[in-house]
Amino acid sequence: MAESGRRSVESEGLSGPGIPTLEAVLDPMTMGKHLELVLPRHWGPVQDIQFQILKRHRTRCTFEIAWRGEPAWRSVIGKVYATDRADVYRAMEEIGREGFGPDDEFSIPEPLAYVPELRLLLQEKVRGARAKEVFLKGDQRDRVDAAERCARWLAQFQAWAPPLGRPSTVDDLLDSVREWSAALADRGWPLADKATGLARRIEAAAQRLRAVEMCAGHGHYTCGQILLRDGRTAVFDWDGYDVADPGRDVARFLVELKRIGWKTPASIPALDEVADVFLKTYLARSRPQVGGNVPFYVAAICLKLARKDLGREAARWSEKAAATLDEGLRALAYLLAVAGLEFGAALDEGLCLLLFGL
Repeated sequence: MAESGRRSVESEGLSGPGIPTLEAVLDPMTMGKHLELVLPRHWGPVQDIQFQILKRHRTRCTFEIAWRGEPAWRSVIGKVYATDRADVYRAMEEIGREGFGPDDEFSIPEPLAYVPELRLLLQEKVRGARAKEVFLKGDQRDRVDAAERCARWLAQFQAWAPPLGRPSTVDDLLDSVREWSAALADRGWPLADKATGLARRIEAAAQRLRAVEMCAGHGHYTCGQILLRDGRTAVFDWDGYDVADPGRDVARFLVELKRIGWKTPASIPALDEVADVFLKTYLARSRPQVGGNVPFYVAAICLKLARKDLGREAARWSEKAAATLDEGLRALAYLLAVAGLEFGAALDEGLCLLLFGL
């Protein structure tokens, strides 16, 4: 029988209406009973449970669950949702079976169980360094290796993984673009003008998109969701899995690099190199024509993130939103500049670096 443990300091005061089952999930006795029911028997008894909150959102909370096992401590990652997300567990199972299991070079965390009454996903704790930390703190050789691995993972995922979830269509994206632009319209000059201009250009650019077969999508593919260790590259956070243009996840990765550089200006040269290596490695392994739509998705993602920035209080977020809108406008200017050229040829000429202001 699971023994009563103690909550870590990080878990106190987190219950609330946004996630109805969170208080029960963070109760050591309740959690111990569920763990012993769903985890393998050879893991032994669950004792002295402790929690560490890793990330809290309005509709979900991710945390580490650790307990004293036999002969050593064990730990898994838990994710509790405001609504039922058994679909995430099923999607992770399918992706793992298609060559992305815990023993594969390119992988995802192994899904261990889903507890419907708690709306709780349990998954493997993958040990390793986040790609983001390698990009910011590693040496040049480590950064290049990490950038190549991130690109190779994405290219293989898009080629092998089953298309699961809702299709992310251009029409749906354009509907969102209009909503994001409208939300920024009352912010005054220059943000309102930039947002309106960017939305108008995104709608025009949608007419120039190349026909590319949609594939499995991650939805939030950034260096913060990628773990690296010897022989394994693992990507977590599968809440936004879908079916999308492959250029969308490429764009999200590149935009995040740019935004990290704004936070840490000293890292910009290193991140410039990472973006270059990532893009070249990915394009060398992807299907023809995939890269041509990347600037369009860069622009749309920039508008989305600018809208998110302005939902925060600090004045610095307004500055970041303005910079993000400028990045989107630059991306579409690039798209027009290379209209009629093959994207690969533009890359060879170094024009893709102009896209990201590198």
